[in-house]
Amino acid sequence: MNEANFDNLIKSLYSALIRPTGFNEFLSELINSLNLLSGSIVMLNKQLETANVIWVEGLDVSGASLFISDHEKQDPLMARLQERPPGELITMGDHEAQQTQVSHPEFFLHLNRDLDIYYAAGVVLADDALWSSLLFFHRSKNQGEFSFEECILLEKLIPHIQHAMQLYHLKLQQDKQYLLTDLLFDQIQMPVILLDECGYVCHCNKQADLFLIQHRYLKKINASLHWVNARNDQQIQKVINECLTDHSTRHLHFKSPCGSPVALTFVPLVGAESRADSGIAVFIYAQNEVELDINVLCELYGLSKKEGLVCSELVNGRSPAEIAQSLYLSYETVRTYIKRIMKKTQTNRQNELVARVLSGPACIPLRSAQQ
Repeated sequence: MNEANFDNLIKSLYSALIRPTGFNEFLSELINSLNLLSGSIVMLNKQLETANVIWVEGLDVSGASLFISDHEKQDPLMARLQERPPGELITMGDHEAQQTQVSHPEFFLHLNRDLDIYYAAGVVLADDALWSSLLFFHRSKNQGEFSFEECILLEKLIPHIQHAMQLYHLKLQQDKQYLLTDLLFDQIQMPVILLDECGYVCHCNKQADLFLIQHRYLKKINASLHWVNARNDQQIQKVINECLTDHSTRHLHFKSPCGSPVALTFVPLVGAESRADSGIAVFIYAQNEVELDINVLCELYGLSKKEGLVCSELVNGRSPAEIAQSLYLSYETVRTYIKRIMKKTQTNRQNELVARVLSGPACIPLRSAQQ
């Protein structure tokens, strides 16, 4: 690779600071430039001993996520990286592949048969007491080992990648509040994930962060929300696109791998005057669902009984048309109730109303059936 191509990669890398897709385009360009099979960035939680794929290119998203979760302790490259300081490139060639085939035959079989990976290179990008972020690149056997020149190129890029990601994380900390109102979403005692106007994850409240760590079936990969089951994942992507296009509420109901029900409600976030700050709030209803105490809700905001019912339906993700049908009201009557509710709750947009109600005393977590 010549100097001009290297400069283009550097420009693409730092352009991630203003792209909604983050580092996806740069990493994809790097994969193409080096004739790589695939690449991924993995976050290790040392305390919980979990591994989460946050970016992947060239591999099936759900398959890669499950593979990392199931086999990361058997991966010799992962083991070597955890013993090395951040920024040091480690490669796995023919000798290491043969050793892995002998020491971990099942892992080697899955790696080759399922993912077509034979050669690999990796580096620890950042490391602290709780988290470790690692970057991996992969090749098939036909693509050959990493050459000396390619390793030199990657070693030149690694400090830039580390620096750009540090800047990017600082930027996220500064920018992630643009869809929030008085940090209400962080106060909600249920998982809420905010998507920006392009459908990318821009903020998770504390409950959502915990949910994503504890449950393997829902993942944040490539700054996007994914379900490990491919069919369910396709439905999620379809609903996100529809919600962004027609700004209507959507609902999905799944069963987790363990059989428990999981519901996702996608609420469009659209300003009253402008759609520049549009996006989606994704509310996750799993074992720790919530219900609203209508009496407390009415007393808290001075709502009538009918307004309380409309507000409850609205918070639970139903559209004005659905509310009108379920409460035997006209569509215009429901719209009038919603305007009154927003005035009494001192909110201007639906996302503000949902956040205010769910963060207030009217919102009561349901106890599980076992309690």
